[in-house]
Amino acid sequence: MAGDILLDRGVAEALTERGADYPYGGVSALFKRDDLTVANLECPLTDKTGGAMKEKRFVFKAGKGNAARLKAAGVDVLTLANNHTMDYLSEGLIDTMDALDNAGVRYAGAGLNGDTVRPCFINKNGVAIGVLAYSSLPPEGFVYNDSSASIAYAREGYLDNMKDDIARAAMECDFLLVCFHWGNEYRHDASEAQQAIARAAVDSGASAVVGSHPHVLQGTETYNGAPIYYSVGNFIFDKQLQEGTDRAVVVRFTVSKRGIKKVDMLPVVIEGCRPRMADSGEAAAILSDIARYSGWLGD
Repeated sequence: MAGDILLDRGVAEALTERGADYPYGGVSALFKRDDLTVANLECPLTDKTGGAMKEKRFVFKAGKGNAARLKAAGVDVLTLANNHTMDYLSEGLIDTMDALDNAGVRYAGAGLNGDTVRPCFINKNGVAIGVLAYSSLPPEGFVYNDSSASIAYAREGYLDNMKDDIARAAMECDFLLVCFHWGNEYRHDASEAQQAIARAAVDSGASAVVGSHPHVLQGTETYNGAPIYYSVGNFIFDKQLQEGTDRAVVVRFTVSKRGIKKVDMLPVVIEGCRPRMADSGEAAAILSDIARYSGWLGD
């Protein structure tokens, strides 16, 4: 499980200058070795114009052809529940889902006609894997209409439907990964709301919880036997001024029909919009930081 993938802004410039496969060169070998790679797609794949009613420098999109490049790099599932998927409204989301379908990339956290929470189930080596995705942040500049394409949404205080979704999905798989787009940008401390939502997900049947959106790393904890990673940071992203936005982790779960056997955090450094595996010194510093951020988590 990797973090946020943005294919607009500075990354779009890198794609034009260096080729459509450039961002994945430092990680595709890892992704092709594993059985299943999941990440969060932080922009629609569409040719639509106009966009949501918000400041235009925060309206993102990328070409539909990127779906095939993601598939070629070894990405199997993308989560779409985030605050930028709807930047080109329902029509842009429909284009995104169509492009991913055509490329053979599965997705979670979005759907048509109110069916936004449809789980993604994949069987690998006899193990049934489920993926659910939610955003705690509403799509920006978009007015919700339950008859249009939209994303799955969950926030503290309104979790009953989410709990039911997770309980049903958990009954249909051996390992259920629940992903959240949440938290405060550029903050290393996970909020009380994040912790409440994550623990509700575990209590409902999530095997593991992984979060994104803050653009920096946050802490991790184990709750009732389930690992929770509050933010794994950016992944494919352009340069940001805030310290820590170029440090991330990929979380690797080794699972069987009886549950999680092992979990590894693989530290990542982002250079020139391109993630690469951290060297030993960088990795030690990243893991030390995560341990420190984890100490801030309340009981």
